[in-house]
Amino acid sequence: MYRMFCHVVVAGTFDRLHKGHEAVLRRAFAVSEQVTVGLTTDKYIHTYKVFNFQFSNFQTRKRALEQFLKKKNWLDRARIIALGDPYGPVVPQSPHDSAPPDVDAIVVSSETRMSAEEINEFRREAGWRPLAIIEVPMVPAEDLKTISSTRVRGGEIDREGRLVMPDNLRPELQKPLGRVLVGEEIKISIRSHLARQGETFIALITVGDVATKTLLDAGVVPTLSIIDGKVGRMPYAHALKQLTRFHLVKKQGETLMHVKSGPGYISQQAMKAVKATLATPVKQKAVIIVDGEEDLLALPAIAEAPLGSVVYYGQPHQGLVEVVVTSVEQKRALELLAKFT
Repeated sequence: MYRMFCHVVVAGTFDRLHKGHEAVLRRAFAVSEQVTVGLTTDKYIHTYKVFNFQFSNFQTRKRALEQFLKKKNWLDRARIIALGDPYGPVVPQSPHDSAPPDVDAIVVSSETRMSAEEINEFRREAGWRPLAIIEVPMVPAEDLKTISSTRVRGGEIDREGRLVMPDNLRPELQKPLGRVLVGEEIKISIRSHLARQGETFIALITVGDVATKTLLDAGVVPTLSIIDGKVGRMPYAHALKQLTRFHLVKKQGETLMHVKSGPGYISQQAMKAVKATLATPVKQKAVIIVDGEEDLLALPAIAEAPLGSVVYYGQPHQGLVEVVVTSVEQKRALELLAKFT
């Protein structure tokens, strides 16, 4: 396979190796036969970094980097060196350095391009040929903000850029967002809201397999059913089987969407799917099947549903939660969603 360069360099702390790091490394190995990876030392971090978060030590970061390179079959083309200053061996280390190292280019992210420009300025002053600069765009997280080690360390996103639910939000989300129904109250609620559908359009939305099956058992097909095929993280096929009987899960399209989301985060893909299916007026019944966990999708369902609609979801060991969507409930859901970012 032809590659543009013989030898390129890339450098970084590579703490909590994430999708952004992977993009830079992928580009480096795509364009060059040999890649030198400058990995910042612990001393470098203590000298040049100002974050208050705890960094992984050099050996931990190096081990993770080697494992990633091995997984990609790049390790035999890589050389990892300890980097103790911002510029490394690609600039003159003393006035007596007359021969530049055999390097063709430097691969950087958009955020670190300025460092590459500074390196080339040092090389020009020494009479060395400047390096070609290969810039890799920053990789966005689910919230479209940049993926960074700072955000991963802070627990804001995971290494794939998915939004992670803050620990201080868990107790709040464990509380019911609406009225908890049990026994006969569930049937009365469903009947009353069905009667309202004759007066004006309202969506009946279920989040969870048990909530969905409860409405289907009552002879009601939800406007939108959000399921993940599990109850208590154990396989549960009953809701999907019943939806299949109503011909709602025949094929991917307007009435059926497969998305990835959770546990502990809400994906942008899931947010868009919920919004698309609840656009007013809703023309047909729809199903969203979640690869992961659907629990948190009650929030975007409440935020996006037409006013007056009803969201049903299960509250473990308590019953079925009924949320009648009002502007107040939507505001609350939006405030909770904002805390994920």
